[in-house]
Amino acid sequence: MPRQLTCLRVFLASPGGLADEREAFRNVVRQYSDEEAIPRGVLFLPVGWEDALSGVGRPQSLINEDVRTADYFILLLWDRWGTPPETNAMRYASGSEEEYHVALACRDAAEEPMRQLVMMFKAVDPRQLSDPGPQLQRVIQFRREIESQKTHLYCTFDTTESFRSAIRRHLAAWLRDVERGVAGQHLPFSEVLPDGIAGDLESPDQTPRDHARGLLTAEAWRMADEGRVTEAEIEFARVTGGTTHPDSLVQYAGFLLRVGRVEQAKVLLERAAAASTEVNDGEALARSRMNLGNVLGLQGDLDGAEKAYRESVEMQQELGLAESACPAYLNLADVLRARGHLDRAEEMYRASIVSAEELGLQERLAHAYLSLGNLYDARGDSPGADRMYHTALRINVDLGRKIGIANCYGSLGNMLVARGDLATAEEMYTKSLEIHEELRNMEGVANSQGNLGMVLLARGDLDGAETMFTRSLDIDEQLGGSMGVSRDLLSLGRVLEAKGDLGGAEEMYRKSLATSERSGHVEDASKAYLSLGNVHQAQGDSVGAEQMYRTSRELAQTLGASRLERRADSRMRNHRP
Repeated sequence: MPRQLTCLRVFLASPGGLADEREAFRNVVRQYSDEEAIPRGVLFLPVGWEDALSGVGRPQSLINEDVRTADYFILLLWDRWGTPPETNAMRYASGSEEEYHVALACRDAAEEPMRQLVMMFKAVDPRQLSDPGPQLQRVIQFRREIESQKTHLYCTFDTTESFRSAIRRHLAAWLRDVERGVAGQHLPFSEVLPDGIAGDLESPDQTPRDHARGLLTAEAWRMADEGRVTEAEIEFARVTGGTTHPDSLVQYAGFLLRVGRVEQAKVLLERAAAASTEVNDGEALARSRMNLGNVLGLQGDLDGAEKAYRESVEMQQELGLAESACPAYLNLADVLRARGHLDRAEEMYRASIVSAEELGLQERLAHAYLSLGNLYDARGDSPGADRMYHTALRINVDLGRKIGIANCYGSLGNMLVARGDLATAEEMYTKSLEIHEELRNMEGVANSQGNLGMVLLARGDLDGAETMFTRSLDIDEQLGGSMGVSRDLLSLGRVLEAKGDLGGAEEMYRKSLATSERSGHVEDASKAYLSLGNVHQAQGDSVGAEQMYRTSRELAQTLGASRLERRADSRMRNHRP
């Protein structure tokens, strides 16, 4: 039986040297269409310059026509800008540049504008980046322009598999847009600063012990904190160069974790560990273990992250390096809190507060107070959480540490929502969002959008809430953060439940549960079971509902999360078998 498909063309522009990625692009688009899009009435069609070469006329003109008929445009760059097209050579330095400007004009068209432009940059070898030739210099210049304009989606990747994953995530977001009837108004995606379970990454207060190197890496971190990510990467590459200096390699790896290039960071950490062992540098080896914990935490491997953090703490304590051990100790406490070991986490936060005060580590002190506030909030101790949040906020304000201020605003908003003060919570979330956008901290942007979605949901603005949750999910999927994804799915399930779509809500809750159980995040799993109980109850399945509520309460009890436990108890009391 014939069926109608919506055909959407995806054009990939790139100079030479990226044959593997071009082939991967076509394979991923076709596979995704077959497995996901076509069953839902959509066909994504991969298009590139290869498709125009058999035509008659100026090759670049034929390619430009393919760009004009595309719905989505992806510009892929590595270490080459390309060669000039056969005409217009004075205007455009490469065919890819001309295609990009054609796409810009299509995006700004009054009628039927192009849906979206995406920029992707393949990671360049540090030695080449530290001494770029003319071709790479032009790519760097363009990336700086994109970074400063903040008008296009842009990301970097370090392996062909991560490129495939990025393409799949874009296709999934575009498919959701089609189903929701929107044109794909996503926020620009730039470099990211993972927080939470990704750990407290290397920063200027942990610079290499070599003074000259320390000054240079501190400058690189300053650039990164100002959102000048391209310049920061060049500076890190220049400092490390061909060195095997363990501290420098660890610093560079910490930066790469910030920007989401996990595999490249792993390679540098392996080099740092090997170099540390060779020169018997225990402190550098401990730092490499801490950053390995950050890698594993970012990937949702809480077992591996906890093991790496413990090893780092033990190494540095044996060396008598209390100041250096503090970040790993706090990261370990964050993992324990995420896994539901609240009592053990509280002990570690309190010990960290004492240590940070003695050592004068104000950033670590703020981290500890904020995390302790989150722990109190999970237990339902609102006054205690309020004290911790405002203490952390005061320290961050005194330091002028914007990311810390934004995180405090977000936590304060969560507490205010629990109190029912939606207006003040919205103010906190909006302030947090503005700072995260300024810092180009996309994980923070996703969290803030999800929080604002909860305010809209509480007010009954279901469409507005769904838009916020979907934007948050788009970003979290790009970051690969399992905990963010589980929360976004849970929130979207609540929207569908409020709209009366119980089947769709159940599907979202089960996906959220699977994601949270894989990452070991007990609180999110408890919330998913609670929501599944509501669905079963609404469907008339009293036995299934009671089972879900009991499981939710049991998990909340293991957490010591009294507020969540009370909610499960309330559902069970009102439950009608």
